[in-house]
Amino acid sequence: MSKNKEKETTSFRKAKKKAGNVLNDPQRVSKLLKASREKIDNLEIGKVELNGIISTIKTFIRMLRAFGTGQYQAVPWVTILMIAAALIYFITPLDLIPDFIPVTGYLDDFTIILMIFHRFKEDVMAFQTWENSINN
Repeated sequence: MSKNKEKETTSFRKAKKKAGNVLNDPQRVSKLLKASREKIDNLEIGKVELNGIISTIKTFIRMLRAFGTGQYQAVPWVTILMIAAALIYFITPLDLIPDFIPVTGYLDDFTIILMIFHRFKEDVMAFQTWENSINN
């Protein structure tokens, strides 16, 4: 395994461990959701090009919020844990590629977000279906 792959694994493992602790504290979940929304709002790189990834992050935020408030519980715990870990990784400025490096600083964050989305796509799509049903 390459040195960068080891670092990514270590960074994301730390985010997963932290996610387990965060999910046990509603105030920490609220802070994570707020920090994730603020980071999206402050992105200064091609928002049009990133529309899909930003939409995915926003869906993760809504999904975690709905789970935390008890509105949506039809999701496996591992999915919620991994979504929380992905958001923690996203808001952490010093990870595999520090976020202050223009453009490339977000590549690892977006890779993690997309990896989690694809791994748990069925659960995310089920949430979106549920969400659409209550909004219509």
